[in-house]
Amino acid sequence: MTNREKIKWLEQYRHEQSRLRLLCTELDALRAQGREVCRVREDSGEAEMPQWLAKDLAQARQDMEAQAARCLLLRRRMVKAIARLEDERQREVLCRRFLQGQTAAEAADEMGVVPRRVEQLQTEGVRRLAIELQETGTENAQKARLRGTL
Repeated sequence: MTNREKIKWLEQYRHEQSRLRLLCTELDALRAQGREVCRVREDSGEAEMPQWLAKDLAQARQDMEAQAARCLLLRRRMVKAIARLEDERQREVLCRRFLQGQTAAEAADEMGVVPRRVEQLQTEGVRRLAIELQETGTENAQKARLRGTL
């Protein structure tokens, strides 16, 4: 795997997290809509939530839970790959940059180094990173279960 491919793999987590946040926002909006519809229906003498809205809510919840599970699986793989690095500073930089989403300047400030040093540690850490593309049986089973819910 090239360094560019490794970085793309590491950046995947932030993209998946963004998608999860969007799904959570969508679910919150549907819940608010449901509360409003139920309030209006109660005022007109009907108490039950419309079936279309209940179905939309259930689907949004299922999508959000599946996305959260994908994020968790990816994060576990990333943490495992980063933890195998021998250099503690490289591990810290990769965690800060790819798991926590910090900029090089933010990571440098918290680590007490200059941003250029963070970039150097990141480059070296990515170069030494050994990403296991072979997934464990547990991860395969979890992914299969997720595909079944989609």
